[in-house]
Amino acid sequence: MELDTLYISIQIERERLNAFFAARPMQAAIDKNWLQWWESRQMYNKLALETIPTYSKQCIRDVLDDLLRTASYGAMEQYDDTNQRWTFAALHFSENYHEILPMLALFKQLASYTESGFALIFDWMWGGDTVMAYVDFKGGEASLEPVTASYEIELKRFEEADSYLQVLSEALYGNGQD
Repeated sequence: MELDTLYISIQIERERLNAFFAARPMQAAIDKNWLQWWESRQMYNKLALETIPTYSKQCIRDVLDDLLRTASYGAMEQYDDTNQRWTFAALHFSENYHEILPMLALFKQLASYTESGFALIFDWMWGGDTVMAYVDFKGGEASLEPVTASYEIELKRFEEADSYLQVLSEALYGNGQD
């Protein structure tokens, strides 16, 4: 089982982030952006995108706390008060497109709270070449981009994710040197 890694980094005021955390996960409407992104995905036995599952938690904070509490995810988050930047990562997030849909719905919901940032779900632990999902936050909207390979992502963003994930991996598992 080769689980892909989740990484999100957004510019957001703490108060707005807390309001997002307190919100209930909402059902996402399937629109042109969802459909274009879904069509760009390569998978076995691909079904039509007819519904997007929603997390059944009271609030978004509960969803993220579940990831943080479950050691097998290898998750961590931080908020930088100086730069007003929230970062969340889970080294072992998912191997399945249907499993990531509720998280992508949360990202779409997050868009109205933030002005800029990005999210990635990609095979970082396995070399980082294949992208399951790339979300660009800009101007209060979150766009699922039809990106399938890491070289299609702005290098600065990819390097930011890689650097953060390296630190997280070393914190959880050591640097691998004996």
